[in-house]
Amino acid sequence: MWGKSAVLLSFGLLLAMLAAWYLPALASSEQPNTAVRLLQVMNGTGAEATEVEVRTSVKLANVAGAKELASLASGLESSLGLPQTVQSGQWENGLYAHQNVTDFQGIRLLFRLIGVPEQGHYAAHVVFSLNGKPAQIQHLETLQQMIAKALQQAGTNPQFSTCIRGMYSDKLSVDQQGGKILSIFHALHAHELERLADDTVVSISGYTRLWEPSIQLNGQKMNLQVATHQDTVSGGTWITVGTPIITAEY
Repeated sequence: MWGKSAVLLSFGLLLAMLAAWYLPALASSEQPNTAVRLLQVMNGTGAEATEVEVRTSVKLANVAGAKELASLASGLESSLGLPQTVQSGQWENGLYAHQNVTDFQGIRLLFRLIGVPEQGHYAAHVVFSLNGKPAQIQHLETLQQMIAKALQQAGTNPQFSTCIRGMYSDKLSVDQQGGKILSIFHALHAHELERLADDTVVSISGYTRLWEPSIQLNGQKMNLQVATHQDTVSGGTWITVGTPIITAEY
């Protein structure tokens, strides 16, 4: 079992090495990465960004049982330099569940592996979620690259969802909310595909050619969703921008 200081040192060195490679390349590129671009356009509408979430969910190999699931979880933890969890996976309603939550300099990394019984074996499903502040967006991107590499080595090609949440200080009407969302669509050269609205909430989904990852919506590509809703407690208005879709609560 590693000590806490050793874990942080190992994880920190790995992060620093990746940052030394990745961040200069990011700074020298002509266009900002997707998360930075989303943050920029949100700030451009007058919102104050409060939280960034990056998430992926993939299915890995089929394995024989709990021992193999535990070994798979341990291997992913080791490849990322995460502390090994004290407890092995637990059984929850017939499913094998292994969870590891690590806090690194204010960024919360959640790793969860679920074993689902399928015809005499178990299908391993993995979830990684990163939560941090807008000022940490470069480090979140670096951690995302680490996770992507680990999952690729495990035999899959993950697609990540990015959500950025912020707030307007004013209580915006539905029409005003729609205007803010459409200004983001305009800035990202996106066209609208679907809109949902009620007395306090607006959600618009669409597609932009500025980045590739997308999902299908009624037979069309979709890679952008923006949603707003009034906050009855603070009197402000929340906004969430996501690609290819919002995976956080809005």
